[in-house]
Amino acid sequence: MTLSDELDQIQTIFIDTAPIIYYIEAHPQFGPLAKEIVSSFQSGKLIAFSSVITLVEVLPKPVETGNEKLVKKFSDFLKAGRNISLLDISSDIAELAGKLRGRYTSLRALDAIQIAVSINVKADAFITNDLKLKQIEESKVIVLKDYL
Repeated sequence: MTLSDELDQIQTIFIDTAPIIYYIEAHPQFGPLAKEIVSSFQSGKLIAFSSVITLVEVLPKPVETGNEKLVKKFSDFLKAGRNISLLDISSDIAELAGKLRGRYTSLRALDAIQIAVSINVKADAFITNDLKLKQIEESKVIVLKDYL
């Protein structure tokens, strides 16, 4: 099954950090897949979500290197992008993330929060490039590497 086929079967997605970086920075290997995902929600075929944690994860490198243009590009895409909602973290989400970390002991805190936000918003799929997250049973996890 292609990524396009997969996306045709769902209505809502949560986008993890890596696919957003791949799209914004036009990653040579994963950029085309990320662009396909972004095109799907920007055209209105899908409803997309991410969380404020994504901002925490995408901004350090461009800030460190003084690339203000890239900082603005990430911020604008996530905070005011077409057909993507940037979600806040609540105590309910934090509690769910804690429970996920208890169930999946190798799960990092930020990943648990991202997945908890996705579950909380009832996204049909969680899109990432982190193979370790395929172990999560509470959400359909789509890993970009699987579509190369």
